[in-house]
Amino acid sequence: MKITQTLFTSLIGLVALFSSAQNVQSDAIATSGGLNAGTSTSGGNTFYGYYAGNSSTGWGNTFIGQYAGGYSTGSGNTLIGSLVGSTEGNFNVCIGYNSAPEAGINTSRNVFIGTSSGFTETGSDKLVIANNEEKQLIWGDFAENKLKFNAKVGIGFGFGNYPTSAGGINLTNYNLFVKGGILSEEIRVNLQSEWADYVFSEDYKLPSIEEVEKHIKDKGHLPNVPSAEKVKEEGIELGEMAKIQQEKIEELTLYIIALNKKLEAQEKRLKELEDNNK
Repeated sequence: MKITQTLFTSLIGLVALFSSAQNVQSDAIATSGGLNAGTSTSGGNTFYGYYAGNSSTGWGNTFIGQYAGGYSTGSGNTLIGSLVGSTEGNFNVCIGYNSAPEAGINTSRNVFIGTSSGFTETGSDKLVIANNEEKQLIWGDFAENKLKFNAKVGIGFGFGNYPTSAGGINLTNYNLFVKGGILSEEIRVNLQSEWADYVFSEDYKLPSIEEVEKHIKDKGHLPNVPSAEKVKEEGIELGEMAKIQQEKIEELTLYIIALNKKLEAQEKRLKELEDNNK
């Protein structure tokens, strides 16, 4: 009996944390089961806090906090925090001050965490983590398997600041940082610069073979290709590197075409010489 009283007292103390800071008036034990400071026309509910669950009509709800779930008509909802208002939907989880949708909005199966996190949400099957109603840190859609982060994301970095530069490259506009490998079946890069077909334009200055040879001898790498030292220091941009490699492929194609024309001319000249010697 003593253990039961201790557990009951501990539960009361834990739950009271959600309402003590709101100048909560004295709570009451309801006759319909559970801790209840409001009134309900159905059973299976647990209410704790000044006017929590007041005039609610649903079943299987847990409302904790001052005015939590007042005038709610939904069922299976868990609302924790002061002014987590009424809900007409079912099976919602709202944690935080004023975190439930605005009164009169019928939404179900949502998870809202943080101050006013779900106050402006009108849909169902949503996940919202926020500390105000204007900017959501994380937004998700369970039905469509979508998840959106309105912040920088780091994987494997632990706590602290993300890198702001890599060599001479400014990383302040980068949003995803991963320490370790990434396994993917496909990556599509939305290239923001011009593709390498400029090599085939009439005004493109194709370096001569001699110029390329001299550049390799002097620099140790192809023209317009980053050096090994620069790649080690700054890394590479996949889209930009793909464009550079395509540029080299198209230049090689032009060299091959030019060499083929020269070879054809030599073969023609050789045939003419052979015909003249017959």
